[in-house]
Amino acid sequence: MKPGKYEVKAHGHGSSYMPMSVTLSEDKILNINVDSSGETRGVADEVFKRLPQEIVDNQTLNVDAISGATISSHGVIDGVATAITQAGGDSTEWENRPKPVDKKVKKDEELTTDIVIVGAGGAGLVAAATSLQHGERVLVLEKFPQIGGNTTRAGGPVNAADPEWQKKFSSLAGEKETLKELAETPIEKIDPEYREDFEQLQKQINDYLASGENYLFDSVLLHEIQTYLGGKRVDLKGNEIHGKYSLVHKLVENALTSVKWLRHLGVKFDQEEVTEPVGGLWRRGHKPVEPMGYAFIHVLGDWVKENGGKILTDTPVKHLIINNGRVEGVIAERKDGSKVTVHAQAVVLTAGGFGANTKMVQKYNTYWEHIDDDIATTNSPAITGDGIQLGLEAGADLTGMGFIQLMPVSDPKTGELFTGLQTPPANFIMVNQKGKRFVNEFAERDTLAKAAISNGGLFYLIADDKIKETAYNTTQESIDAQVKAGTLFRADTLEELAEKVGIDPKVLTKTIADYNLYVDQGNDPEFHKNVLGLKCEVAPFYATPRKPAIHHTMGGLVIDPDAHVLDPTGTVISGLYSAGENAGGLHAGNRLGGNSLADIFTFGRVAADTIYQEINQDSEADASSGASER
Repeated sequence: MKPGKYEVKAHGHGSSYMPMSVTLSEDKILNINVDSSGETRGVADEVFKRLPQEIVDNQTLNVDAISGATISSHGVIDGVATAITQAGGDSTEWENRPKPVDKKVKKDEELTTDIVIVGAGGAGLVAAATSLQHGERVLVLEKFPQIGGNTTRAGGPVNAADPEWQKKFSSLAGEKETLKELAETPIEKIDPEYREDFEQLQKQINDYLASGENYLFDSVLLHEIQTYLGGKRVDLKGNEIHGKYSLVHKLVENALTSVKWLRHLGVKFDQEEVTEPVGGLWRRGHKPVEPMGYAFIHVLGDWVKENGGKILTDTPVKHLIINNGRVEGVIAERKDGSKVTVHAQAVVLTAGGFGANTKMVQKYNTYWEHIDDDIATTNSPAITGDGIQLGLEAGADLTGMGFIQLMPVSDPKTGELFTGLQTPPANFIMVNQKGKRFVNEFAERDTLAKAAISNGGLFYLIADDKIKETAYNTTQESIDAQVKAGTLFRADTLEELAEKVGIDPKVLTKTIADYNLYVDQGNDPEFHKNVLGLKCEVAPFYATPRKPAIHHTMGGLVIDPDAHVLDPTGTVISGLYSAGENAGGLHAGNRLGGNSLADIFTFGRVAADTIYQEINQDSEADASSGASER
């Protein structure tokens, strides 16, 4: 090869391309440097840490992709191959060289700890951090090479009613009307366990409306009732489901404390903007300053490691250790096939749902007419229902398994959320392939997904330059890269934009003109959009292609408000706890946008607090028993 430094590009996560520099000698790969600054942080970091070093150390391109980041792994390998070709070498020869041989001796290990946590996503890391704060020994087992799970891929803020903060913001057109409509809901349409709270909420709303004030109203009760009503659904078999009151109440009462706890650990939140993710129904989102999921995971992961917690990656849990009906640990397996046996006083299942397991989704689905074999997912490939299967091993009960949430605004090819422009729903303009609006963009996620599917699946989010400024996780650099990659379309006029995406320019311009008029009037006569945000009138204009993808599985293990896992008789399974998407009963048939992060951060803490109290009670009981015997 001709020695030198070669500048190439590697295909990254989603549709991005990363600059790479590859330094070669006549017969060796000397150095690989990947500029991953444009990548979604936390999703494929392990690729850029491990793979270049593995290639250089072993002088071969015949290396295994990093689990959960196959596209980025192959992007790095292909980038090096391109550099070799540019240098006059034979990349095929490098690809056919022997694979690296793991020379480590396979060795089983037996460990003892206070708490073992299965899954290093947001719920697991929160449970670990809280337990460490209690002074307990903690071990977290993660099956993939990298921590984060679905939380790293989260695109929305944390829902938590914070009325004093929200009062700083003005009400948007349509918000008061939405409150008035909610307050006028007949009491007989509210399930009995929620009626007392609903009547209190009615009074809160009526007092606010009567005051004539124009601030953004919110309350814990509004969050509760919207969570309950937003999740109340009927499946294809006529089965009705709604959120378990004790779980919903626990969530909304503790969500703001979770935000404050995260802030104390080091997560920085944007205090200048209150926002709402897709299908959130209300502006109560606390948005981190750093990129969404990464903002939480890197702070939590670092805190756990710095405070004595142990995290083992590449170590999937295969079985629970159960003695006389009590869960007393887990059996895991390393990448090399060696066994890790962990004895613990408590096991917390936080391995997520089963959104990346299409066969399992199809098996349980009772909500959608059909789930395609090739449907995309927003989920990490790690989210395959492992924690649910472990719970069943211990005799756990399941709930809501047939209700699957599709994310309507996903990348048509990859299911990715971070391509294109993701803006608050008040600013969305959704148009079908004919250029016409087809839904109230402020509706719940399943409503949006059903409307999209009935309009052919593929649709576009239309934005102008002002709407672009409200988008999440968007820099000018990433916009330019997405336009170049074809995942985002940009034009100086709406007519030109329409032509780029294959829409009749006359239809699109009329659609946007009508929408702008509705914003001016504060009323949407076509689809009755509850809240109207910005008009679309300032060039350049953008179109983001979107299509529904599997996003969240509502069902899971039955838990009580203290995060105990329950069996079919409602009895606590001793030693077993669960939090986050691994558990069911909270979101029922449809999860509000922004509630998943509130869920994992709240119930991860609840599980750890419950375990701490019970371990202490057991210790006190043992001490008391010992004293009596003496």
